[in-house]
Amino acid sequence: MALRRKFWRVDMARPRLHDVQGTPLLVLPNVFDGVLTRTGVFLVETLKDLDLQNARVLDLGCGSGIGAVFAAQRGARVIASDVNPAAARNTQINALLAHHESRIETRSGDLFETVRGEWFDLILFNPPYYRGAPRNAADAAWRSPDAFERFLRELPAQLAPRGRARIVLSTDGAAETMLTQASHLDRVIVRQRDFKNEILTVYDLFPQS
Repeated sequence: MALRRKFWRVDMARPRLHDVQGTPLLVLPNVFDGVLTRTGVFLVETLKDLDLQNARVLDLGCGSGIGAVFAAQRGARVIASDVNPAAARNTQINALLAHHESRIETRSGDLFETVRGEWFDLILFNPPYYRGAPRNAADAAWRSPDAFERFLRELPAQLAPRGRARIVLSTDGAAETMLTQASHLDRVIVRQRDFKNEILTVYDLFPQS
């Protein structure tokens, strides 16, 4: 796995404090690091293209909360949810560090189970890229037998009218193939970058009208 190999010099058992565009972001042990993987940073860089003032945003699989923090910076009201309880706690800390605790609510649960009956203008998702059973809650950020398929299937029911999902995918994994099979969704490439060992692509997804 190319993503995992990139971290062999990093002590993942220790907390890491990043500076992301002038915003401090603490990543605790056993929480997915969207800065080291580049995927979280690449995704939130695209938020400057959106008007999020008072928008309802779901940061799904929030990890350390990078998506939640940057959406709140742009005026959104955010629910941040993750199957890993440590990630939800980590996001609470980063909401406090960024002084956005009044705009970010954290929950812990599997995919959309914590937000049934709620609708969002924007859903952010950096899905697990590898197929397989996760070894623990932290490993669920990397692999799942069906999380991305379930996300694609259930997405339309969670979007407000004219809502969208904005996701980031890597060629290092099987998610791109799964996306092409989601015939009920329209997709638009927002941004793409070749990092030599992988290509990252940010997509907007919309239910077909």
